[in-house]
Amino acid sequence: MFEDWLADVKRYVPDPDETAVAGIIRYCGIALQTRDASLVSFGDPEETGRVREHFLKRKLGLSDSDDVLDHEIAAVGHRMNDTTFRNRVTVYYLLAERFGKLGVFHHDSPAAAPLAEAPVVAPVIAEPVVTEPVVAEPAIAPPPPPRAAAVPPPPSPATRTGGKWWLWLLLLLAALLAFLLLRSCATPPAPAPAPPPPASTADSTPAPAPAPANTAAIPDGASVVATTRADKPALNVYFETAKSDVAADFADKAADLKAYATAHPDTRISVSGFNDPTGDAAANAELSKHRAQAVADALKALGIPDSVIDLNKPADSTDAGTSNAAARRVEVSFE
Repeated sequence: MFEDWLADVKRYVPDPDETAVAGIIRYCGIALQTRDASLVSFGDPEETGRVREHFLKRKLGLSDSDDVLDHEIAAVGHRMNDTTFRNRVTVYYLLAERFGKLGVFHHDSPAAAPLAEAPVVAPVIAEPVVTEPVVAEPAIAPPPPPRAAAVPPPPSPATRTGGKWWLWLLLLLAALLAFLLLRSCATPPAPAPAPPPPASTADSTPAPAPAPANTAAIPDGASVVATTRADKPALNVYFETAKSDVAADFADKAADLKAYATAHPDTRISVSGFNDPTGDAAANAELSKHRAQAVADALKALGIPDSVIDLNKPADSTDAGTSNAAARRVEVSFE
């Protein structure tokens, strides 16, 4: 697998330091065994924060300010902007090269030697299919049976000998209440009012049928629906199950949005990804992120500057309030 990671580094450094590449692979270790952990998401502040704190400060021993380190991380992300899959080994190599720290990985790391570690996955080239099994809804428990009315205890000897009058009063009130309840239950419902007589046909004309609502049907698969939000052009980009490929008609459907962005260059564009509730939650969250990044790349391909595009993670990317086809989407709107 060393050759696979080395080949990915060579996409950006034609003649890399193979000893340093091997050392970085050893440093990453178990993180390379899963697809999600082997990638670096530059749009996630928590992820870039871990790269800054764990790799740049602890491993490379850098003492620069957080602003300087964050700037260098962003520069590497911009350098790898030709792909949505930034492999962790390549990101770490480019960062170490920028700070002149490749020598850190020469210690106890034989150059270009086979790695005797746990097996690692190859660099990600295409997104794998994530299965989304249908989750059965939990059975709803039947409501508890109504509680029986409490029966008052028999009167005490003191009551029998003393104030019998209030006991008879209570019994009389209870009987009256029972009579009223029975009467209300036995009273038949009022008959429905008779329908009004039909209007004369001599001077009346049939009312026109209401116009159909201007709502776009939710597509089942990859497609783009142009819409508006707050009187501004917007897009809903839908995806196939477990896919992040943008539909081919994206450029045509985004024409109004691009024209508005050109006329208002200071207006920012929000891109938010969602997923349906089926399948693994962590894998679905990563899939939503890849879908949002793919739409952002499509916007940049139309000539919209990257500086006005914001990848905004929704509070809950799993949309369980609609159909699965409608939930697998990315929303694009002006902020």
